[in-house]
Amino acid sequence: MLVRGLDGEEVEILTAPKRNVIFDATLLSSVMSCARLVDLRYHRTLVPIKGGSTSLEMGSCVHKILEEYYVHVVNGFPRNVAITAGMTAGALFARGCEGCSGFKPSPEIPTPICKHKVDEYPGFSVATDEDKELVFKTMDQYFEFWKNDSWTPLFVERVVGKVLYEDDELRILWKAKVDVGVDTNQGIFPVDHKTMKQRRDTLSLNNQFIGQCLVMETRQTWINKIGFQTTLKPQEKFLRVPMSYSADRLIEWSSEILPYWAKMYLMFQEGGYYPPNFTHCENKFGVCAFKDVCEANTNMREEELRINFKIGNKWDPTND
Repeated sequence: MLVRGLDGEEVEILTAPKRNVIFDATLLSSVMSCARLVDLRYHRTLVPIKGGSTSLEMGSCVHKILEEYYVHVVNGFPRNVAITAGMTAGALFARGCEGCSGFKPSPEIPTPICKHKVDEYPGFSVATDEDKELVFKTMDQYFEFWKNDSWTPLFVERVVGKVLYEDDELRILWKAKVDVGVDTNQGIFPVDHKTMKQRRDTLSLNNQFIGQCLVMETRQTWINKIGFQTTLKPQEKFLRVPMSYSADRLIEWSSEILPYWAKMYLMFQEGGYYPPNFTHCENKFGVCAFKDVCEANTNMREEELRINFKIGNKWDPTND
């Protein structure tokens, strides 16, 4: 940068290049929780060989059903056709597509070619047939309950990016995936689908919901709750809950909380050390997948990783 001195001569001042951080809700929440988790899961892209949890597989199947349903509704198909398309996609998700999941019943059979994204239809690995039956029974009830839905879906599974913070040294790009954007007749809002086996309140202290509001330039998002409970009535387990934020809370999050953790993230990267946070080993979702790694002696951790983990898909918040 050139500036003019007192004598009128131009003087070049060397400035450090601006550092860029790309965050999404999952990466930021992990940075807040445990730096070692960030290194193992997002930098080294390690995932358990045994696969994910039952809840994750069931929830992902519901997301695929709703994705295909809303895509067909947005494209003008009748509701019954959209439901059939969603349920068909869910069945393929649970069964697994040999082309995009890499599963083959026999080494002699060549992998079929499909047009799906990698692992778009991976198949259940830990969820049982009873779990699968519960998913489809629940979604039958869901579509019946919302048969007179007044919301108009406008877009589905859209990734939105926006620079939420910038100063002389740091720029933060936020990426948010919106499950579906709807017109509620009171405005256009992002909607996030959430599945659950137990009833619990939804906290507003959620990076995902706050980030969606900021990139969509709104102060409200909706949580589309879908419960797997068999003892509850549909009106008790199919809820649409608004999550509203004041301008003050959104400003604090984007101007203070977000840049603080972005700087911590850069410090971990530049220092090459990702300290563990043992208070995160157990949370409401269960036990951290890397708990046994942290419990192992330092000279045995790489062996623990080699035996129980594999290289997964790269976590890239810049893509769709």
